[in-house]
Formats: sequence, C-alpha cells, structure tokens
Amino acid sequence: MTIMYRVDGSSDLTEEILDHLEGWRGSRPVRIGNGAADQLQLDIYGEALDAVAKIDARGLQPAYQGWTAVADMMNWLCDHWDQPDEGVWETRGGRRNFTYGRVSPAPAGSPTPSWSSRR
Repeated sequence: MTIMYRVDGSSDLTEEILDHLEGWRGSRPVRIGNGAADQLQLDIYGEALDAVAKIDARGLQPAYQGWTAVADMMNWLCDHWDQPDEGVWETRGGRRNFTYGRVSPAPAGSPTPSWSSRR
C-alpha cells in the first residue's frame, strides 16, 4: 500500500539531499522528497480497514471492486503482519519489530467478519 502521495497525486517522493542549502539554524542535511514513501508501515493497514468498517457502519456500501480490494488487503495483512517494519516513526535504520506495527492492524481483523459477511 502506498503510504503517501505528493500534492499533485503522484507517488514519486524520491528523497534528495540538497548539500548547497542549510536548514533552520544551520541544521543539515536539507532534504526534499520523503524516503519513508517506500517503507513498510504495517499500522496503516489497521487505519485503512478501520475506516472501511466505519464507512460500512454508517450504511455506505463500497462496490464489488472495493470489497475485493478490502479482501486482498486483509489477505496480505494476514500473511505479513508479523514482519519487521519501519513503523510510524519512519526510521532510517532498517526494519525492526515495533509493537505499534503489531497492535495497530489487529483491530482490522476483529470487525472484518461482521461487515464482510454482510457483503
């Protein structure tokens, strides 16, 4: 899942260091883009599926294509929830086993049977 987009809607957020500039109070490096755009952040799956459950609770019904996308997301999450990730903290030191990355997607599995069985 793409975790962020540019203002123009594209997902090209290649990070670059601008050595010729200095940041606030001389801080360096100055970067443009966002290296976190390609990171695995498992917490976002819980947020996305929670949003789907809330939408469904208010009587809005995604089309068939939407439900198949939700099912694909759940299947992917069931297979990968226990992988190390970069987490919401967007670390630069590689993937680790963050508790938040394990706990945040967990509620996504709880409401799934109730709302998915009605579809």
